[in-house]
Amino acid sequence: MKKWIGLMAISALVIAGCQQKPAEQQPAQEQQQQPAQQQQPAQGQQQQQQPAQEQKQQEQKSEQKQQGAAPAKDMQALAQQKGCFACHDINVKKVGPAYKDVAKKYAGQADAVDKLAQKIKNGGAGVWGNVPMPPQNVTDQEAKDLAQWILSLK
Repeated sequence: MKKWIGLMAISALVIAGCQQKPAEQQPAQEQQQQPAQQQQPAQGQQQQQQPAQEQKQQEQKSEQKQQGAAPAKDMQALAQQKGCFACHDINVKKVGPAYKDVAKKYAGQADAVDKLAQKIKNGGAGVWGNVPMPPQNVTDQEAKDLAQWILSLK
């Protein structure tokens, strides 16, 4: 009996605590609407900033093409995006050779960039062991940029 009365008292307190008075509900609703209204102008500013940022990125890419190679951070990000690091690492052999080992092997070869870009694009086997490298889903330019980056890691 005491347990039942205690449960009823706790239930009544919980129910009473959860209910808001109508005067309290209205300011809460207004507070919820205000952030939404404040977000709308911020979204407009973000939309205006995005084209400017995209234009800057395009200008940087065109400058990089004129300079001949993309920065190392961009190439590492591209390698990550394309899944290269699933089998390769910069310093340590995984399924495939470490990039620094590749750079050492191709060092001094005049056509190293083209050879390596071809291997990246079309895949290859037998150079580093029995495990073949499958063809990669990269453009010719991406393959060439990645090859230049790998060869720069000596």
